Amino acid sequence: MIVEAVLGLIGLFALLILGVPIFIALAAVAIVLLLIEGNSIAGLGQHLLDHLNAPTLMAIPFFVMAAMFMKGGGIAQALFDWANLAFRRVRGGLPIATVAATALFAAINGSSVATALAMGTMAVPLLVSKGYRRPFVLGLTGTAATLGILIPPSLPLVVYGLISETSVPRLFLAGVVPGLLQALLIAGIIVVRARSQRSAPEAQDETPEPDQRGIVSTTIWAMPALSVPFVVLGGIYGGLVTITEAAALSAILALLVTLFVYRGATPREVPGLIRQSVESTGSVMLIVGSALLLSHWIARSGLAADLVAAVVDLGLPAWLFLLIMNVTLILLGMILEGYSITLITVPLTLPILAALEISRVHYGIVLIMNIELALLTPPIGLNLFVMAGIAKAPVGEVMRGTLPFLIGMIALLALVTFYSPIVTFLPDLVLGPATY
Repeated sequence: MIVEAVLGLIGLFALLILGVPIFIALAAVAIVLLLIEGNSIAGLGQHLLDHLNAPTLMAIPFFVMAAMFMKGGGIAQALFDWANLAFRRVRGGLPIATVAATALFAAINGSSVATALAMGTMAVPLLVSKGYRRPFVLGLTGTAATLGILIPPSLPLVVYGLISETSVPRLFLAGVVPGLLQALLIAGIIVVRARSQRSAPEAQDETPEPDQRGIVSTTIWAMPALSVPFVVLGGIYGGLVTITEAAALSAILALLVTLFVYRGATPREVPGLIRQSVESTGSVMLIVGSALLLSHWIARSGLAADLVAAVVDLGLPAWLFLLIMNVTLILLGMILEGYSITLITVPLTLPILAALEISRVHYGIVLIMNIELALLTPPIGLNLFVMAGIAKAPVGEVMRGTLPFLIGMIALLALVTFYSPIVTFLPDLVLGPATY
């Protein structure tokens, strides 16, 4: 069985190196392995349909749709203006306001790339015009945008919850404290660099003191955008809506706010945005379906039991296993995108997590934070290319600006990895202790 697994893994990476789409590579390897064991094509099709018929999976298209509706600059601008009020007297206030606004935007749409596009398009020209160095601005915005997949709602957390059979509301709560710590970490790096005067101009970034009317009007203008996460997440944890219903609610609210408040899109553009949402959702669903077939083979073949036995025989403590997985995930992040990393590794690691008594919720956040790093590391790092495209700058310039933030994120990942209460405290407090 180990031989088949190794051959399958080699075949998978060979197909990926040849440029075969990830869902085809996953499906091809899984189907060949399952057919070798005597499974029928009809049986595989029925298994796939049974597992794709999951209520949680229905949340994905709605969250994708909400992100598409909010890509216009109106919501991002309103959040930025409001955040800038709080930090207008702080040296480096504009970039700190960018981080705060990005965290708020992340709590609305759940997509790192959409966050990078919306916030980058708005913040990068402004910060550069105020005298901040372009590499610093691009690195800051690209790094802050990774909060889109850590702060709830998060599409990768929904996918992880589906594959690992973990409570999505619990996962959402688990991402709150690490997400806030990451935002504070980025803000702290900004303050240090601003004081060293390597990235901040002398006084050009200071925002003129607004009058009382300006403060009130800016706050009122931001309220529709701020209301979206409160309504959606409040509905989930108030027991009023399910995850799927909350996703649909977020899409409806995003559409209404975009069309009638901030006018980031016109009614004529809505069908096109829905079409883009369907295309993006379809690509995710194909990858999920392929991964489910591979998970089916892992479960039937006995490979999971063999892996658990091997880990137990080695006597690996939980912390060492997590360290090994972090290194593995960082390396995979250099050649694969986030969904692929999740869907390839999670089926293999779940039985080991159970054997070592590692919380699936804790591991899920560790996984997501590794995917954040993958968004910022070449050659695949999507946020690097998004920011380079926005500023028409070389990717290497974005990487230079990202480096200090990347080092800080690795340090935070180590803290979260080896001190699980950072992740589990809030969900256990709100939803009660869980055995997972």
